[in-house]
Formats: sequence, C-alpha cells, structure tokens
Amino acid sequence: MSSHLIFCKGSSSAVVFGEIMCEKLKVSAVEAVCNKTGVDIAGQMMCSFPAFSETRLNLEKHVLASLAEKEDFNRFTTYIRNPRAQVEAFIKEQVKKYMFMTQKVKAQNILKKNVEEISRVISQALFEATDEVKKKKGNIEMWVEEFSRKLKPKLILDTVSCQNFSDINNFDFLKEEIEKGLKRITTEMSELSLEKVNDCRHKPDQILIDQLCNCCWERCPFCAAVCTNTLKDHSPEKHSVPFHRPSGVEGWHVRGTVDLVIDFCTTLVASDRAFYADAGSEEAFPFKQYPTAGEKYASWSITADASMLAYWKWFICHFQNELEVYYDLKFQGSGEIPQHWKNFSKKDKK
Repeated sequence: MSSHLIFCKGSSSAVVFGEIMCEKLKVSAVEAVCNKTGVDIAGQMMCSFPAFSETRLNLEKHVLASLAEKEDFNRFTTYIRNPRAQVEAFIKEQVKKYMFMTQKVKAQNILKKNVEEISRVISQALFEATDEVKKKKGNIEMWVEEFSRKLKPKLILDTVSCQNFSDINNFDFLKEEIEKGLKRITTEMSELSLEKVNDCRHKPDQILIDQLCNCCWERCPFCAAVCTNTLKDHSPEKHSVPFHRPSGVEGWHVRGTVDLVIDFCTTLVASDRAFYADAGSEEAFPFKQYPTAGEKYASWSITADASMLAYWKWFICHFQNELEVYYDLKFQGSGEIPQHWKNFSKKDKK
C-alpha cells in the first residue's frame, strides 16, 4: 500500500480531495470568467459602439474616418489591397481603446459581475450536489458526477479521478473544505486583469471580427471598392457598392502612357471609352458593356450615376505624390486632378 493511500484516510482524504478539486475549479472558473467577460464586452460593443452597431457600410465609414485621421499612406494601401486586414486591425484597435481607455470602468464591472456569478454557480452546485448525495446515500463518484453536472453549462470541470478516495463519506466536511478553497479562488479572481480576458479563448476582438467580417470581401475590378453585401456567398446576386472610387486609386491608367485614370467607375460605365480586361490583353471592351470582359467584371453591378464621395477626391489630392511613387504613374494628361478637388479637406469626406 502506497504512503499516499495511507495518508488518504478518513477526513485526511476529504482535505486532499478538496485541494485537488479546488485546483481544477480554479482553472475552470478563471477560464469561464474570462470567456464570459469576452463575450459580454463584445456584446456590449455590438449594441452601443457606433462603428459596430449599425450596417456594414457604417463600419466602412468609421474605418475610412480612422484612416483619414491617421493620414498614414501605408494603412491606406493595405486597405485598398487587403481591406479585411485593415478592418480587422481597426476592430482590434477599437476594442483595446474601449477596454483599456474609454470604457475601462465598464469593462472592469463586467469582469467583476462575472466573478461573482461564477462563484455563486459553484456555491450553488456544491450545496445541491452534497444535498443530493446525502439523500441518496451515494459515494464520492456520485458526488463528483452531480457536482460536475450542476456546474454545466456555465463551467466545465476537468475529469477528476476518485480512485484512492472511496473512503470519503462525510460530504458536509468535504463541502466545507471546498468552500474554504472557493473563498481563496474568488479573492484571486477578483484581482483578474482585463489583459487576462484578452488572452482567453473568447477574445472580444476575435468575437467581433468573426461576426463583422463574415461577409463579402470582393473588390470592384475598376476601383477596389469593397462589396457591401453582408453574406459571404450571395450568388446569384451580383457584387455591388453604393459608392465607387476614382479608378486611379487602384492603379488604372491609359495604356501607352503613364497617365492615371481620375474618373470614378460609375462615370466610366456611362462613357464611350473602352478598357483592357488585364495588362496583357489585346482586346478592348467598351465600358458600357463591361460585363462582357469576363467573370471578374460580369459578377459586378456598377450603376452609371454621378455619386462621387468627396473622401476619395481628398485622398487623391492629399496623397498624390505617394500614389504616383507607389504606382510609378502620374496624375497628368487626361488624369489631371481637377483644381476644385483641392478644396476638399478630410472633414468633407462624406
């Protein structure tokens, strides 16, 4: 007989088993508190945070406003080339600001409420499992089974081996031992930081990314504007966007020249001009018949209208030099920037 087995007799068994149980409880309770706090903070932001609480188009407006505020050309090029990456970075940044700056007290209160809630769930499960096993004159296996069942779904306990603890029969004593440990666990959990919440499985920023970014990310072949459909796969419905951009933003230029295209694609599709579907193509397609240029074009619905966001006019004027270096092309000739565009400031970006 091992020395461990000799030690585990009578009330000593209950003390040791109580310690083992408290260790497992602590791990599960901390995880449950952090995960629930992550979900709650994400839920709170989805309801009350302007960028996340309305439409997909509204989220894009906030991303563009944030980019204009920073005036960082590299972030803009990321957004034009890989819009999802830039939107994810925006969500992470906003969650961090919310949790650690603007709404820190609110976030801490959510954490505190969840510590209290999980402690209450454990206390209740402890009381009910002990009561049940005493009534049924059950053994330690039954107690563990009952206790684990009553903790669900709020808290999932790791498997506890009852081997070597079959002599435990004073369940009130066991309950008292675990209650002592629970006091310590609750005290430790009340000191949990919001950083710990950000390290958990259900991170608030990842929850928001999964919810807000599970949509269509196809870009307009002429100007790279992102389809605003909230469904990832929305065929047979075509890709569309309420506001397009000047095609020069995506690097379109007049073949045989270094002149970038200044026109918005909503204007181009009403014009008598033509385009080449890709760099090596020899066949020109009339803009008015753009869907005939292949699936990449046919999958888009681009309405000929006069909608031109001042935002992109400001962007081209503000970053003219950077864009010209980036594409090794020029806003000149037919792509010369209209003089009146230079009157826009980033505050006129609607």
